Amino acid sequence: MKQLGVVAVALACATLAACAAQDGAAHAAQADASRQVSADAPADRGVPPPLLDTSRLVATEIVDQAGFGRPVAAWRLQAPAGWQTTGGVTWNDGANCHSNMVQTGWSAIAPDSVSIIEVMPGFAWQVAGSEIRTDPCPVASHRTAREFLEAAAQQSRPGARILDYVEQPDWARLAQQRSDEQMRRMGEALAPGQTRTVEAGSVLLAFQQDGIEMREVLSAVVSFVSLGGHRNGSAGTVVSYRAPHGRLDMALAERVATTLEQDPQWLDLALPRLKRNVQAYFSGQRRQIDEWHSRQMAIINARGMADRHAIRMRNSREVAGIYSAIAASTSATSDAIHRRGLEAVGEYDTYVGSAGTTVQSSIHGGSRVFQDTHDPGRAYSTDDPRPDPPSGYVELERMP
Repeated sequence: MKQLGVVAVALACATLAACAAQDGAAHAAQADASRQVSADAPADRGVPPPLLDTSRLVATEIVDQAGFGRPVAAWRLQAPAGWQTTGGVTWNDGANCHSNMVQTGWSAIAPDSVSIIEVMPGFAWQVAGSEIRTDPCPVASHRTAREFLEAAAQQSRPGARILDYVEQPDWARLAQQRSDEQMRRMGEALAPGQTRTVEAGSVLLAFQQDGIEMREVLSAVVSFVSLGGHRNGSAGTVVSYRAPHGRLDMALAERVATTLEQDPQWLDLALPRLKRNVQAYFSGQRRQIDEWHSRQMAIINARGMADRHAIRMRNSREVAGIYSAIAASTSATSDAIHRRGLEAVGEYDTYVGSAGTTVQSSIHGGSRVFQDTHDPGRAYSTDDPRPDPPSGYVELERMP
């Protein structure tokens, strides 16, 4: 199922820190300079607490406690010795959008109880203006990694000031390589005509916390997958590091990030489970459509012979349009062929209906389409130059 490719992309792009690991050496000098600036910067008020000792990192795990009947390490990384860690991986098999089915929430808290490194849950969405109703993921306006991170910043820190944004093209390239490798391992591939772009970046925030002026860096790798007119965005995780102003140790953030990687054994367990969840959702959606079709056919059988053929053809066209949308949404990012493509395949035209509805009419039917304003589900087409529609019916205009 090509839709599962979006799951692979999301999980592969979740490894932001692992991407950073591969180009950490290139930023070593910059990291050392950042650490020196951080250590020398004064606190905003009062006497600053002693500098944290972050010279020693220890191996730790982000654990999936209950997903597979036993604790399984989902992520491995190194964190500063003496920092308290909490959180893990949780599952919600009943979620519709794949990004909500498995989420990571983990923190390493410094002895000062203020400085925190955090791995936060990711997010998947349909880009506004390209959405389709059969895709269960929410609609959002984020069209770039920067827009996503700025929105995430305002959601996690309402009122925070955005001080800077830095693109991370090396992270993006490495994340795309990892995603390609993961999809090959799964036997998945992009659908014909499908495109994928990967962006990465970091945003620097300023905010007040309990009277303390804070600084925070949010980083993410974001994948965008498009097919026809439909576009999906996905960020596997968001990585945060926050500390009092003047004490944000960028070198520490990079040292920790360079060790973060997903455990292959957990990934081998997680991907099939995600695949089953996605298949279960779309199977349920198909079942609902089949039930709807059965009800419509029962109505057809109860009507007169003169109307039966026209009604059957109209309902068949509606079902064909729904199945076409589902087939598109189950490809590797809930993709959909744009309306004109569907019209060409389905041999129908789309009309602007009343109350925000649309009506599809076969190109082999009449060129004039009428809809009942009291029951928008009732419509008919005709070639009669002087039609006499029933009361309450209005003529529709074809969508441009």
